[in-house]
Amino acid sequence: MNLAAARGGSSAPVAGEKRMKPRLIPAILPAAFILILAISSGAVPRAAQQAGKSGQGASASAKDAIPFPQVSRITAEEVERLMKDNGNVVIVDTDDPEAYAAEHIKGAVNIAYDPTVEAREQDQLLSALPGNKMIVFYCNCSHEEDSAPMVMEMWELGYDHDKVKALAGGLTRWEQLHYPLVGTDIDKDTQKGY
Repeated sequence: MNLAAARGGSSAPVAGEKRMKPRLIPAILPAAFILILAISSGAVPRAAQQAGKSGQGASASAKDAIPFPQVSRITAEEVERLMKDNGNVVIVDTDDPEAYAAEHIKGAVNIAYDPTVEAREQDQLLSALPGNKMIVFYCNCSHEEDSAPMVMEMWELGYDHDKVKALAGGLTRWEQLHYPLVGTDIDKDTQKGY
């Protein structure tokens, strides 16, 4: 609002004054809602909450902190070895269906991470996963921001903590190692392996 409008005059912008674009608020609201849910559920580490309350920027160590440190990680090398050796592993891609179709680890199933979905619906999908195999969740995130909450949900459903893990480095790390990927955005020559 410009000064004239604040005084009861016209709301037309004054020369040199910038107006906030209405698209900004709808773009921010979903992220703010998710952050509020994460904080209220205890999913955000206490240090991150304190940094937000202080109004100061995050320190270098807070920037490097891995979210959900309680979640077990497994390396891409370990997963690739499990897939080759005995196939006694289930790989779960947590990206949305469009991203999954474009690119995913060969053999992965898709259960998209969506914190807005009703918990019962998500639990039904997760409960269909076998309890007798290693289950590895991955996302296209740098620090498992989407896959780690899914691991915690599996633990709440009673799955063994030692058998449900997040892929350290996610899809990015898998790609760096040139391990098998499939999808509409992957060159057919790259779609080799297992």
